[in-house]
Amino acid sequence: MREFLRTTLVWVLLAFLGDTIIAPGIAIRGIAPDFSVIALILLALGQGAAPATLAGFVVGLVQDLSNPGLLGLHALCKSCLGFGVGALRGRLVYGLALVNGLLITLSVLSHDLLFLLVQSRLKEEAFLGPFFTQSLPVAIYSGLVGVVILRVAEYAGLLRQED
Repeated sequence: MREFLRTTLVWVLLAFLGDTIIAPGIAIRGIAPDFSVIALILLALGQGAAPATLAGFVVGLVQDLSNPGLLGLHALCKSCLGFGVGALRGRLVYGLALVNGLLITLSVLSHDLLFLLVQSRLKEEAFLGPFFTQSLPVAIYSGLVGVVILRVAEYAGLLRQED
C-alpha cells in the first residue's frame, strides 16, 4: 500500500508540476508536451488499470475546474485512457523506446480525439483544425519527452514489469 501511494503521488505531482512549470518553459511555438497524459500512462504501466483510472479521474477533474462549461470532460477522457492503457500493460513489450514513444503518442492522440469530438459537438471545422494544428504536434512532442521520462522512471525504480 505504501509503494502504491508513493508511486501514485509521484505521477500526480509530475502531472501538475509538468503542466504548470515545465511545459511553458520547453514549449516550442506554443506546443508543449502533455505531462498529465504522460504521467497517467506511466502510472498505468507501473500500477495497472484501477489506480490509473482513479488518478485519471482526479487529474482530469482538477483540469476541468478551469472550464466549468465542460466540467467532467477531461476526467472522462483521462479515466478512459488510464483504464485502457492499464488493461493493455501486460501485452506490451517493455524496454523498447519505439513502443513506449508510440504508446504515449497514440494515447495523447486518442485523449485529444475524444476531447475534441465532444467539445466541437461534431462540427467539422471546430474539430479538424485543432486536431491537426495542436493535437498532432503535442502528441509527437509528448511521445519524445515521455520516452525520456520513462527511462528516468525505470532507473529510479518507479516502474516495474508485471510478474
